[in-house]
Amino acid sequence: MNRTPLKIGVAFGLALFFSWVYLFTPQVFYSLDNKLRDFMFIIRGELPKNKNIIIIDIDNKSLKEIGQWPWSRDKIAKLIDNLTEANAGIIGLDMVFAEEDRSSPHKLIKQFPTISQKLPNYDEILAKTFSTAPVVGGYIFTSQKATTENTPFIPAVFIQKGIRDSNYFTEQQGIILNTPILQNALYSSGFFITSVDAGGTIRSIPLIKKYKGSIYSSLAFEMVRIYSQINKVEVIGDNYGIQFITFGKNKIPTGNSGELIINFRGPQKHFTYLSASDIIKGHFDPKDIENRFILLGTSAAGLKDLRSTPYDSVFPGVEVHANIIDNLLQKDFLYKPTLARLYDLAIIWVLIFTLMFIFSRIGSWLIIPFAIVAFYLLAYLLYTILFNYGIVLALLTPLLALISTLIVSIGIDYFFTSKQKEQAKQMLGKKVSPSVMNYLLEHTHEDLIAPKEVEATIFFSDIRGFTSISEQIGSPNQLIGLLNTYMTPMADTIIRYEGTIDKYIGDAIMAYWNAPIKIKHHADAAVTSALTQIALLKEINQTIHAQYNVTIAIGIGIHTGVVTAGDMGSEGRSDYTVIGDNVNIASRLESLTKRYDAQILITESTYHQLEKKYPIRSIDIVHVKGRHGAIKIFEVLTEDKKELATYEEAIVLYREAKLDEALILFNALTQMYTDPLYILYKQRCEHFLNNPSLKFTPVFTMSGK
Repeated sequence: MNRTPLKIGVAFGLALFFSWVYLFTPQVFYSLDNKLRDFMFIIRGELPKNKNIIIIDIDNKSLKEIGQWPWSRDKIAKLIDNLTEANAGIIGLDMVFAEEDRSSPHKLIKQFPTISQKLPNYDEILAKTFSTAPVVGGYIFTSQKATTENTPFIPAVFIQKGIRDSNYFTEQQGIILNTPILQNALYSSGFFITSVDAGGTIRSIPLIKKYKGSIYSSLAFEMVRIYSQINKVEVIGDNYGIQFITFGKNKIPTGNSGELIINFRGPQKHFTYLSASDIIKGHFDPKDIENRFILLGTSAAGLKDLRSTPYDSVFPGVEVHANIIDNLLQKDFLYKPTLARLYDLAIIWVLIFTLMFIFSRIGSWLIIPFAIVAFYLLAYLLYTILFNYGIVLALLTPLLALISTLIVSIGIDYFFTSKQKEQAKQMLGKKVSPSVMNYLLEHTHEDLIAPKEVEATIFFSDIRGFTSISEQIGSPNQLIGLLNTYMTPMADTIIRYEGTIDKYIGDAIMAYWNAPIKIKHHADAAVTSALTQIALLKEINQTIHAQYNVTIAIGIGIHTGVVTAGDMGSEGRSDYTVIGDNVNIASRLESLTKRYDAQILITESTYHQLEKKYPIRSIDIVHVKGRHGAIKIFEVLTEDKKELATYEEAIVLYREAKLDEALILFNALTQMYTDPLYILYKQRCEHFLNNPSLKFTPVFTMSGK
């Protein structure tokens, strides 16, 4: 069964499932997705510092030297005056002066009616400072109904275009402004609001809000707008909400509610911090202030303006404004495009189908390493899209899709591997040794049974005179019993020496070595198995003679050569086997054992591959039917022959056509030993000597099988 179509079908199901998961994502998924994106910020690391943004920090040192917060407004005025004298470019206040200064002397005088002297009003002092300094104040929108009719002054024109759905750009309910004397003295002001996700982390901040029908800008956005000297701002949207904000040549992509995804520059204290007490005391270099964006805020834990961001769980709120200003100045925005969902779905589908296609084409052992590479490439792609192109896409869903595809693919491979193991057991379980079987089961990915050319040693054995034995026994059941008694130990011997049994052909056995797996010294294994079978036949004959009153003899032919090995046959009825001309040679060699009255015959190719020493004698040079060229054949002796040296001398003389000398030796051998081979060669010598007209050839031509 082909696993590729199944994997493609499963891929389609996975793609549909994760599309559904993505489109109907629970809130917990968004939180995890954000955590993954936070990790990418950490991997990216800190960006180069923008030295044009300075934070004046009401830090612990300032609280110790100047006094506890809130400070009297004259100290704030002193601080701002010093910044103005140092030619600060623009000053943003991350604070609201919503009430009059209770520490102001003019307030205290009311407790002493007898004093008629006019005492300083710190609010008036600060208001005068505001009126002469480039200060952008802060205020807060609330969810409670407004208790004042006052609204911030808007020194810019906001134009709304194309927004159809007011649900994305809802009006704010209430507002907390500075006291009128201070609010009216400011050149401009902007809101500051912390927009946190379900996990309490700041990742985006609204740049604009609507209040009483008018559009107002955030503190950071207002500071950049004033710096850019642009008084016309366009809020562009569509049926889904706000898409981007433009002023001059600046185009800021936002979310549907006008929020900017903050491209944080690094962990806390990334920007330059100066202590507020040093500014008040004049202990600073004016060059550090000149023409800079100045933000006045606090990092002191006791003043509770600490936030959680992707880099830090404790992050000064004032530095969030600094990051937004830097984003607006550098124009390296992060945003979700209108087609973000389409992009996310495309990544999910392409990822699943690509991985499943590749997983179906590689071995199971390569799936996990490739999945690791795929994970790295996916992470690198999303990282590049995020930080090089500023596009915020889903991270968790593609990651889950990759992991699920990996698990499912491994599951499918496991299923098919199990099926292949069962097929291997059915096909080879009774034909190979346990070691070969275990190897096949452990290496199913290598497709070991695919047809290919290999060098193999082929073995054929056959019972001599089986037709006569069959007639003598008569009963089919007894005949089958005899064959089983003989075949079982023979097959076990072949398997013990790592051979593969190909088939049983009546009373014959066909086997081979070095397929489907490689066997070291396969020629030796085949010959050793043959010798063991001959030795075992004596014990088998004792059993057979006692039960069936017959004795059997066998002949074995062994040949080594290149064959085609593989799973062959019709669909559904195939078998692993070997075919080719060299198989035919082994079969014909087994037939020659009858002619030479030999038990084991091997060819020259097998002879030259033997590593061990065996008692072997050269038998003949034969021309096998259906094959061009003669082959030398040898007999593997089952016992030592004392006359072997004399025989070898005689056979050499014969092949050199020294027939008179050869005949003398063969005559001597026939007189001393009863071996049909010696008689055969004696007759050949006499035949050629008695017929001198015949051309001598040492090659015997085999006319039959």
